[in-house]
Amino acid sequence: MSLKACIAAVLSLVAAPAGAWGPDGHQTVGAIADRLIAGTPAAAKVKSLLGGLTLRDAADWADCARGVGPAPAYAYDEPGKHPACAPFETSKGIAEMRDYVRRNDRNCVRKGHEGSCHTQYHFVDIAPQRGRYDSDAPGASPVDIVAATTAAIRVLRGQPAPKPFDIRSRREALLMLAHFVGDLHQPLHVGSIYLDKAGHPLDPGAGPVPAGSSTAGGNAVVPIDAVTHKAMGKLHGMWDDIPAALLSGHLDAGWLAEAQAVEKDEGDAAGWPAGWATGTLLASRDAYAKIRFAAKQDDAWNATLPLKYRDHMTALKHRQLTLAGARLAQVLQATLGR
Repeated sequence: MSLKACIAAVLSLVAAPAGAWGPDGHQTVGAIADRLIAGTPAAAKVKSLLGGLTLRDAADWADCARGVGPAPAYAYDEPGKHPACAPFETSKGIAEMRDYVRRNDRNCVRKGHEGSCHTQYHFVDIAPQRGRYDSDAPGASPVDIVAATTAAIRVLRGQPAPKPFDIRSRREALLMLAHFVGDLHQPLHVGSIYLDKAGHPLDPGAGPVPAGSSTAGGNAVVPIDAVTHKAMGKLHGMWDDIPAALLSGHLDAGWLAEAQAVEKDEGDAAGWPAGWATGTLLASRDAYAKIRFAAKQDDAWNATLPLKYRDHMTALKHRQLTLAGARLAQVLQATLGR
């Protein structure tokens, strides 16, 4: 396949939702949290709300719900396609996902290419140059990942869902939270680089930028291997992938000790997601560092990755997955541990 054809194939997937970390990464986040809350009142409440499912299982629910099609039918079209979704592919489980999507499909202001409102709950596109998450920053929205995670926390502790979110129950809030905390720690689900036509980084927070400068969290960046010079899919997809060493089956005492050592946030738990997003935004600077972007072609930018970039990714993924698992456990202890 030619490079141009490869790029076109990649871009055909840009509009399709991509779950942060993929199912393996979300399961690792859930598994860490399962271990950290084991034997606590929070664990008992999680078990009751999830009907016996573990957080490891539940962590993929919000991505599985994206298998529900658009209005008016809202059909679940992907039974059996994704093994991680099997726990939810009962008649009751499919009805639950369809109902969630129906209530969270058109409850936001949708612009241009933006998809169903619930698909926008999974990310925020803030430029890495920004020093912190700000709900008024370019790329943020009333239904971004920070707002969605905050809404789920509020409902889980018995408060009404803030508008425009429509969250039916504490169970649904827990299913959302188990996934969104993972999303919130994937660097390219928070930090999105903006580029001009020549491939130079732009900062939309410093002034207006040209239309078409967003890379959609790296979805419009095509990495080129520095050694083979071959295209490697999408930069975002590379960050979603989880190496074997970071699968949940490799969670050992040492890794668990790292998670236990993660410092707990202070104050109201509903305020924690904004701080987590700031940390992930700073991590996205590491994700984009030393990448050389070429001029824009066919609505995408080729990018040459530095040597040993995959090793760099693995180390940063380990850190972010650990933070996510620890913080999921901490927020559950804060909301359900009484």
